[in-house]
Amino acid sequence: MESVSLVAGLIGRKELVEDLCSALAAGGAGAVILGQPGAGKTAVLNAVADRLRADFHIIPVRGTAIAAETPYGALAYLVSSLPEGADQDPLQLLQELGRSFESEAQEKPVLVTVDNADRLDRFSIMVLSQLLRRGKIAVLAAASQSMDANHELVGLWSEGLLERVDLELLTERQTRLLMQELLGGPVSSLAAATMWQETAGSPRLIRLMTGAQVRSGTLVRRETIWVRTAPFVRTGEVSEVFDTVLDLLGAHERRLVEVLALCVSLSLSRVLELVPAAAVETLEEQQVISVGGDPPSVRLGGGTPGSVIAASMAPGRRRELWEDVAVRIDPTDMDGEELAAFLGWALSCGEEVRPADALRAARAANDRADAAAALRFVRSVPSKAASQDMLLEEVRALHSVGHLDKALRVFRDAEPRLASEQRSSFVPLMLLYSYLLARVPGSGDPQRALAAIEESCPAEGDSPELEAALVIARSALAADGGRLASVPDRLTSLAGDRKLGQATRMQAAALSAHVLALAGRTGEALHILDQLGQPENYALNAGNAAEVCTRIFDTYVLSGELDRAAEFVRAFDEAGVRPSYQGSAGELAVAVLAAWQGQEKGSRDALTGAIGQLRVHDPQDMLPLARTLTAYIHREQRPEAAEMLRQARAGRQYYGYFRGFLLRYFAILSEDADDGIRCGRLRGEAASAHAAGYAAPALLFLSAAVRAGDKDAAADVIRVSKDVSGRFSGLMADFAAGLLNDDPARLVAAAKGFIDCGQYLLSRDAARAAEHRMANCTAGERKILARAAREVANASMRRMQHSGGRAETLAKLSEFEADLALRAVTLATTTQIAGDLNLSPRTIEWHLGKIFAKLHVSGRIELSEILA
Repeated sequence: MESVSLVAGLIGRKELVEDLCSALAAGGAGAVILGQPGAGKTAVLNAVADRLRADFHIIPVRGTAIAAETPYGALAYLVSSLPEGADQDPLQLLQELGRSFESEAQEKPVLVTVDNADRLDRFSIMVLSQLLRRGKIAVLAAASQSMDANHELVGLWSEGLLERVDLELLTERQTRLLMQELLGGPVSSLAAATMWQETAGSPRLIRLMTGAQVRSGTLVRRETIWVRTAPFVRTGEVSEVFDTVLDLLGAHERRLVEVLALCVSLSLSRVLELVPAAAVETLEEQQVISVGGDPPSVRLGGGTPGSVIAASMAPGRRRELWEDVAVRIDPTDMDGEELAAFLGWALSCGEEVRPADALRAARAANDRADAAAALRFVRSVPSKAASQDMLLEEVRALHSVGHLDKALRVFRDAEPRLASEQRSSFVPLMLLYSYLLARVPGSGDPQRALAAIEESCPAEGDSPELEAALVIARSALAADGGRLASVPDRLTSLAGDRKLGQATRMQAAALSAHVLALAGRTGEALHILDQLGQPENYALNAGNAAEVCTRIFDTYVLSGELDRAAEFVRAFDEAGVRPSYQGSAGELAVAVLAAWQGQEKGSRDALTGAIGQLRVHDPQDMLPLARTLTAYIHREQRPEAAEMLRQARAGRQYYGYFRGFLLRYFAILSEDADDGIRCGRLRGEAASAHAAGYAAPALLFLSAAVRAGDKDAAADVIRVSKDVSGRFSGLMADFAAGLLNDDPARLVAAAKGFIDCGQYLLSRDAARAAEHRMANCTAGERKILARAAREVANASMRRMQHSGGRAETLAKLSEFEADLALRAVTLATTTQIAGDLNLSPRTIEWHLGKIFAKLHVSGRIELSEILA
């Protein structure tokens, strides 16, 4: 890992390094880089110095705790070379240092890099600031965000002499990139998301944690992908770093940090009973803790991961703190994450917890999708004392991690004792039971569980939330079970019912849109999604995010709006961790989308991560879909594709309608069969789907056959498209009519529309079909339509093959071709380029023709677009 430390240290920082170098090269006075410990300040400092070393005279200075106690301590190695006694007169010292710098620089500008600037003694700071003010040096300093407000450097940026740069911690995407640099290979989304959550994006912690997980076996390379095999460990070298940090704290400060690591958060009033106010102020100034909220509460700061501190704490120390602190804390005043952490601390000390507290902690853990913690709290209560509410949390936890058979056993063991009058637990339990019966083949009829809810309903009815949950369950089971006509009419009204919570309304809206899209009412479905606003504003939580986001993504695919599906995925990718797409942490959604758009490299890359992680953790049984997509991507390699399809048939659970559709769709396109047989199967699947009321899937089945030029499928599209709304349906009707009537103009129009939808495969094939149907056109019409068809086909091919950007595009060319392509997008003429390369203009034109063909462009204008 050390060989890539310099590169890895600049993940997420390269643009900053470029900006700093440019500013200094242009004569800027410098900057102060502020950040939390471990944020990568020193790496940025060193990268700038290395980049400018040829043009600047670099003088490194480093502050330390020891040097801070000595006048000119940080400059000692520079002062020692000056005339004797110079350090006794500040003015003489300033002049001598200035002359020394000028002499050594040999007319180069002088750049002083200062690491740990907040640990410089005041005399060193005074000298550097005076040299800076006189224009003798530029300064690039790195310091902690907790630097004293009266520090001289604060004055320098306040006056505008130095620029202030706040170095943020890494995002989830940057965390993944850093892990990949350290490990030398791709990392699954689940592994990266876990690392980001554990480290809060601290580059130093990511390095330490990555190495620790590899050594402990919780981060393992499976074929070409690094995957998470178990919860991350937090001991070893990682804990040693924080032990060192804790050793530097005073007794009161350390005590508070350790307590917060064990119970996440405490009210400020409670904290002030444990430690003096001065300790709180000190830690807040150093950004070790944060204080906020109303009423105010205290928790560890973002760069101080409590899980690491807690995991590395000796059992004796845990017990000592428990005996000292626990008597002052009443868990009935706690909730959510804080309660779960506090009870986890209690259990680790061998303490018993009250069943009521364990229940609340289990519920909070399930709400955070932490099934392991939920089961731990459930099992801390003797079975005889376990309530029906506790049974609900146990079944919830088992269901969420895919232990469906075990969840069924637990439920059936307790079923004779269930009390239907306890509606707040009975109804959710029966709903979970219905979902389990639907997903486990041969386990029973899910309708029986739903009937039990209705039969036991009290005369006054259930609460609005419970009634809505029953409607949502009936709707999901009907839509996913191939009974679209049985979806209750009331579903569509739930999204706007203000008596319901936001999470319930969000779940109802996503399911309503999905049901409407399946039925072909895609315009109405998209209208519902438009009303939800931007994804970052969705009412999501750990309990509903996966289902809601999966429904929304699938709705965009059903509607043929692949561009909007891509925007939806990007919105979460840019914001941080993507919601899980049926257990694959988003990678499988990317693979589905890329395969549908013809971006096979993107699909292959996403599948590498998805399959690697799903082999370890697959609660939703998504491996069959991942393997079917892999067979599709490798369909030209017949034996490999056939083996993947064989493995894909070994699913453990019932898939639900839409996932079954994806499996059948890509399996047909992957099988070793001629176009006639394949198109016949696609038409057969479409007829079955349409007869069952699933008009949108029927149209999508037919779209693949129409791409192959099947006129029977085109005739079916004309009929089915009348039952599907939205622009995609209209474009498919145009494509089909163009094929049936040999109408190249209509085919070109359809091809252009498909590009706007993100349907690049359909766009390419509609444009190619137009090129072969121009026999009845006049010469003028043929020229115009042929050019338009070629431009659209090239545009779709570019989007399919060149989604990786300029560097990836140029990588497809030889070194000579890449150089020629870059010259061709300038204002230089062919004759000028030929003269520069000592070649004839005809030779240049011949090579450019080869480049255009490779990159699917029609000329220099399109070439400049893809190299922009």
